[in-house]
Amino acid sequence: MEHTKHLWRAILILVIVTIGYVLARGFLVPDSFGKYGHYRGDNVQEQMNVRVPRHGTGVESCAVCHDDRVESIAKTPHKVINCETCHGPLRTHVEYDSIEAFLENPDEYDRTGPMEIHSAQELCIKCHDAQPAKPKDYPQVVVVTHLEEREMEIGPDVCMQCHDPHDPEM
Repeated sequence: MEHTKHLWRAILILVIVTIGYVLARGFLVPDSFGKYGHYRGDNVQEQMNVRVPRHGTGVESCAVCHDDRVESIAKTPHKVINCETCHGPLRTHVEYDSIEAFLENPDEYDRTGPMEIHSAQELCIKCHDAQPAKPKDYPQVVVVTHLEEREMEIGPDVCMQCHDPHDPEM
């Protein structure tokens, strides 16, 4: 029996670690874990309650207040691009309950902030950077060469220093 002391110590340590693990897991793992699979079930409802920026209905929702701008862009090659592609969700600019109500009575809604503008690096270059897969008649530019010729450096608004995205024909 004297030679088994080390075994009893190992068993005691194993029991203490197991009890500690079970207690810690009981306190740290949420009750809803495993309810619908290997994740926290309450997360589904939490994600449904997260308020995300909602987009408008495209150009129509912008034309309610900015019809002159929408008309001028309709005459350019950028007419196929939704305003929110470059400017972000309408909700960041106007707070509304439903887009239908906003479109019916736009004067009842207050502007909540300036409309964001994505940088040229995020937009202009993504579409107009030269790539062999694009159609030959699509306006493309080798950005590095284009900027070197003008002695300019890449930056967030580099394209807009010379180009107006609302009138890309220049």
